Amino acid sequence: MTDLDERIASALREHAEGAVDIDRLTAGAVTGGRRRLRRRRAVLGGGLALVALLGGLAVVPGLPGVDRPFTGPAGPAASAGAAPPLMRAAPGAAAAPEVVGTDAGVLHFGVDTTRVRYLSWEASPGRETVGLDVGDGRKVTVELARSSQTLRDASAEGVPFEVAALAEEAAFDGRTSTLTVDGMPIQVRQWRPVPGLYARASVSAQQDTALTVAAEALRLTEARRCGAPARVTTVPDGARVASCRVNVTGFPRLVTARFGIARADNHQMSVSYQYAAEISPQTVDRNMTIGGRPAHLYSAQDRIELLGVPKSRLLADYGWPEQGFDKLDAALVLGGVRVAPDPTRPETWD
Repeated sequence: MTDLDERIASALREHAEGAVDIDRLTAGAVTGGRRRLRRRRAVLGGGLALVALLGGLAVVPGLPGVDRPFTGPAGPAASAGAAPPLMRAAPGAAAAPEVVGTDAGVLHFGVDTTRVRYLSWEASPGRETVGLDVGDGRKVTVELARSSQTLRDASAEGVPFEVAALAEEAAFDGRTSTLTVDGMPIQVRQWRPVPGLYARASVSAQQDTALTVAAEALRLTEARRCGAPARVTTVPDGARVASCRVNVTGFPRLVTARFGIARADNHQMSVSYQYAAEISPQTVDRNMTIGGRPAHLYSAQDRIELLGVPKSRLLADYGWPEQGFDKLDAALVLGGVRVAPDPTRPETWD
């Protein structure tokens, strides 16, 4: 969440009942002007959803994150931040590229946090993504997938459509391409770190210094858990956690997470978590319980909020499309969400 998002949330809470779901509010605004907004936000350096990494026009000789890193200037030391917890039992993308994008609970790669800082991470069907701060004020986005078609079909949140159009099979040769989107330069590099794995990095910049730093920081020999500091552990029969997205741009004062729950019949439920150091006091009363814990049902919105989570909001939005899930399903999911005892201390996120 950007500073602007935070100010909007604060203002709305002063004049409205209940919690303000910034992700849902933003999604509604985007619906009316998605293409224009995404193209503008492809300036990739300042907003929650903006993008990420690259420059130049030279062929890169190595396999970033595996053995031979990019040769280039060293990046600035990263400031302390949050990182998804290590999963030592899960394979990294270098050893098992076929598992990338198959489990929304796992990122099959990480980064060297002495060189870069996590701003966000996401696992979705077929693709895994991180947003990185390399120390120059720009957000670098790195995406991994098992096929070039996956990257061609769509881009990460905030990446302009024009970037996806570059994802032809032959284009994954390590070169940098330069695009101009609404007058802004977008640098894009695509390569194959190991057989069976496709990587794309992008940033809004004139030069590729940020890309070089981010690519060198990739670690494809490790795996990390996506869900942190909140994790969904229980879903209705026949459902699965289909996506996980965490934003730590404002850490330690602000952390948000969103999980998509899906069934084969295309029914969907969204679970959102928000920790904010200055969050407004609770403004709704209990009208139901979940496992003995207080909760509030917003029946008109097909939403349930689990109450009593310190400095946090934890909500489930259900019933889309056509009442696919119901309040009992939402209560089941919320009752199984695990929240770290201290969202400001990543060592407690396991």
